[in-house]
Amino acid sequence: MIQSGDIFITRLQRNFFGAFRVIKKGKFDFSDYDFYLITITSYIDLEKPKINDTQLLKPLVIKRFSHSNTNKPCIEIHSQEIFKNKFELLGNIPLSASEEKLKLKIGGNDGFYLVGTDGKDFGSQAFFEWRWENEQEEFIKEVEEEKLIAREAYNNRILSPKKMMDDKQFWEIISLFDWQQADEDKILDPAIRHLSKLKVSDIKQFEENLTFKLYTIDTKEHAQNIGQYSFKDNDEHFSADFFLYARCKAVASGQAFYEAVLSDPTKMPKDEDFEELLTISETAYELKTKKELDYSTGCDYETFSNKAGWK
Repeated sequence: MIQSGDIFITRLQRNFFGAFRVIKKGKFDFSDYDFYLITITSYIDLEKPKINDTQLLKPLVIKRFSHSNTNKPCIEIHSQEIFKNKFELLGNIPLSASEEKLKLKIGGNDGFYLVGTDGKDFGSQAFFEWRWENEQEEFIKEVEEEKLIAREAYNNRILSPKKMMDDKQFWEIISLFDWQQADEDKILDPAIRHLSKLKVSDIKQFEENLTFKLYTIDTKEHAQNIGQYSFKDNDEHFSADFFLYARCKAVASGQAFYEAVLSDPTKMPKDEDFEELLTISETAYELKTKKELDYSTGCDYETFSNKAGWK
């Protein structure tokens, strides 16, 4: 049975030991799990801590990188899942009066971060702070190299759509646009009302299809055929946003026009755009659910996302 004041030993990198201390236990309405307010202590050493070590009563202070000079104590909320890691119990030190006042609360002036799933390296903040104090130059270099590798992997990832609305239904919705309206937002109204009456999954599948169609014509050849602001070469200014909005115009103009553009990039709209197309799924979702759409598509419609199209 885990109690307030319990101290557990963690194994860190390079055979270091650290420790964390349980402050409070409780529940939240959104889960049946128990949650714990936990302090990562300042202890770090090649030897296991002894229960009378004063560092066990000092919360680790985060100083590295974006936390520099904030003196942010490492006190967080974790679910009971962290104890699946079977940490070694060192002992118990009763809470101080100030610790007793701490609340198991998320956010706000008196709340703490709710942290997600924790691996077996739980408590590694102590090791990172040790490196920041003792190997800062090398540590920064390693982190920057890791960021560069991650960025290159992200940029070179292979994109593919998730489940999409079938083309027949997709183009039927596009055909509902009322081009008699002068207000561009009102052009979309009939399609938005229709889409909002479908299932939430249909709205997401519509967005998936729309994104894939925009992604498919994200090519250098299409960008070279949008009129005055066409792509010339890498040395001249090119508006990635305008090219995206020109691709929106190609889709909004209907199935026959889009398929013609797809097979022949010279038929891209010239000096025309329709940015409002990007709002259709979000607006329909909000109309249906009164919430903001939070959904990530398998492809990305932003310009230059189609790597093969820009070789």
